Amino acid sequence: MGGAGYCLRYLTVLLLCAFGSGAAAPTMCEKPASWVSVFKYRLWDVAQKSLYLRNNQLVAGYLQGPNSALEEKISWIPNRCFERGRLPIILGIQDGHRSLACGAGALPTLQLEEVNITELSRGGEETARFTFFRSYKDGLWRFESAAHPGWLLCTSAQSNEPLGLTASPDDAHIVDFYFQRC
Repeated sequence: MGGAGYCLRYLTVLLLCAFGSGAAAPTMCEKPASWVSVFKYRLWDVAQKSLYLRNNQLVAGYLQGPNSALEEKISWIPNRCFERGRLPIILGIQDGHRSLACGAGALPTLQLEEVNITELSRGGEETARFTFFRSYKDGLWRFESAAHPGWLLCTSAQSNEPLGLTASPDDAHIVDFYFQRC
């Protein structure tokens, strides 16, 4: 019954998948973390300020010479729980072990959280505060918060200031970035 037994087990698995076994069917959001590709990129603003970590904050500043080694690379993964056409991604630093998140409040703030981006990839709509929609125009990228529509990732026009969010791009808030694979 070697071949017939295998066929019977295979048919049982197919029927359980087709008609259900009482368990909820997995969704695209439940993709195991080991299957998720993590991409590593450089992110710097149009004023040529790079990102680095200072006092547990992601800061944008001019890094030259030996200080260029301080630059934080951005790890990202797609967030398949949101409309693909909006290019939703989850951003992190330190090889994706710390995630960028939009804090709640009257005015959203950007913060770093000790959560791996691959763990977040298995979440659903609750990952909105970790998700940014990418948009591309004329060689530049913008990153809009999924949790706070209209709020964009920004750097200050001043050097060595924390990365933040703004709803009003102006001369003081730079929202256009270069985003290049490492």
